[in-house]
Amino acid sequence: MGKYRYPVILFIVSAVFLVIGLLFKIQHWVGGRLITGSMLIVQVIALIWLGVILYRDSKKK
Repeated sequence: MGKYRYPVILFIVSAVFLVIGLLFKIQHWVGGRLITGSMLIVQVIALIWLGVILYRDSKKK
């Protein structure tokens, strides 16, 4: 589980900030679009990172 820790933590933290960004957008506050967009990009990066780790593990076996 140790090698999956960082991408999973990154995904969860970005999901929290994504919700915060969505709340900013609902309230029409400044920065909601920036927070939402950047957290979506961070989530994609975390999923790709996790996919690479899973792919490397499956190749070893």
